[in-house]
Amino acid sequence: MIIRECVYEVVETDQGQALIAECVGSQKVVAIYLLDDDLDDQMEELHDAYPTVNFIPGKPTQSSGIVQALNTLDSTIKVNAVHKGDTAFGMQVYSAIQKIPKGETRSYSDIAREIGNPSAVRAVASACARNNLAYIVPCHRVIGSTGNLSGYRWGIAKKRRLLQAEGAELRFSVM
Repeated sequence: MIIRECVYEVVETDQGQALIAECVGSQKVVAIYLLDDDLDDQMEELHDAYPTVNFIPGKPTQSSGIVQALNTLDSTIKVNAVHKGDTAFGMQVYSAIQKIPKGETRSYSDIAREIGNPSAVRAVASACARNNLAYIVPCHRVIGSTGNLSGYRWGIAKKRRLLQAEGAELRFSVM
């Protein structure tokens, strides 16, 4: 049963192609995906994440602001959005991540401690893996406690490029 309809478009940014999807009516962004893979794979993931949504090609109303944020490396843009797996814990993680300044990194352990749950390192990593709002929730700024660029939903190479574009010092190897 289809409950709502969302429009999506693939846009060119200084960081490569991005897919932006927004629900009609509520105008809430449900996805900002950084594309390196086949669009069909990303659309399949989008349908799996939102099985009651019909995705149609179109222009999301927040698209130009999101493109500008990606082009200027400004993750502080306010986006009317829906976070996938919108749990209290996930929102705490995303809120902590959004406080990391551009060009800086924090470890998964740092984030777990910041939200008052120091033993939840793996849960923090899982929340990052579920992030459906690339760059706006800057999970690329979260790294392993050893300084390694471990795990990123859109690939380690993309994580490295984003951090370098932001001016982060990368002194460690890729896992």
